[in-house]
Amino acid sequence: MARRWVQRYVSTNNVLSHRKSGGRCILDQAATRRALQLLIDVESSGAHGVALQLHREGYTSTIANRRTIVRAAKTLARKEGRPIEVVRSKPAKRLTADTKAKRLAFCKLHKRTCWSKVMFTDRKKFLFSYPGAKVKPVAWVYKGCTRQASQVNHPLCVNLYAGITTGGITLSHVVAGTSKQRSTYFNKQGKQSKNITSSEYKEVLLKTLLPEGQRLFGTRGESVWVLQQDNDPSHRVAAEVVKQWNNSHVSSIHLLSNWPPNSPDLNPIENVWSYVQAKVNNRGCATFEDFKRAVLEEVHGVPKSMLIRLFKSMPKRLAQVMAKEGDKIKY
Repeated sequence: MARRWVQRYVSTNNVLSHRKSGGRCILDQAATRRALQLLIDVESSGAHGVALQLHREGYTSTIANRRTIVRAAKTLARKEGRPIEVVRSKPAKRLTADTKAKRLAFCKLHKRTCWSKVMFTDRKKFLFSYPGAKVKPVAWVYKGCTRQASQVNHPLCVNLYAGITTGGITLSHVVAGTSKQRSTYFNKQGKQSKNITSSEYKEVLLKTLLPEGQRLFGTRGESVWVLQQDNDPSHRVAAEVVKQWNNSHVSSIHLLSNWPPNSPDLNPIENVWSYVQAKVNNRGCATFEDFKRAVLEEVHGVPKSMLIRLFKSMPKRLAQVMAKEGDKIKY
């Protein structure tokens, strides 16, 4: 052992170890690029699966270690200005090419629409998930700890319709699907309905959305306005109901045509629902009756300033959808 150190000193004038060049990397530029393509493919079976595929395709002579695959792919992605990361959340719904085309066409058609004359509507199920627990949108915890709250497995819910305008929000219309409420409507099989039917939606229009729209737009002296609704099958009755309403009232209400499917990001009322759910969760209602009352109070308490901001966001939403060729946006 001593002889080796002496020989090293004689030949190099020191006893420091020679720097090693390291093992030869088995991923060349082509293999690394292919690894990145495979890794971000939705059908990818992970880094080990990518290593096996590279070997099958002849990019590598041996099966690379999965850490080598990940390290090389991340380095290349970072150099190209599009870093990658691993995610473990539930996959978002992918839009079909047909849906993207419809969304793109809708946005192009309505680039100059006056959204202040539109009422956005929607149905929402508010879930009573945290009985007796106040759940705030933001909470601080010690690092390494998790945020926990009592939560039921099968929450009761309040199912309702409402509409928003720049002048305010309509009254809420509670419909079938609400817990502890027996529906007076029946489905096509003749059974008591557990969800919205065309007959009940007709009632929603006649008793809530249309008269409330007249009230909200009428305060501004407007009798011409547009009703937005999504593509729920029960909404098909709206055309005839609105036509009859216009004939018997001093109004000119139009339906917003060609609303694209799978487009909650284009409907600002979705932001209102999230706001209301957070406000109700923060109350910590102990009973379902208190929860239901809280939902109705918070819906009616949405500030007008928030509604105005949401309506002003419409041009930006359309522009972002067009920029993404019809794909989903973050709203």
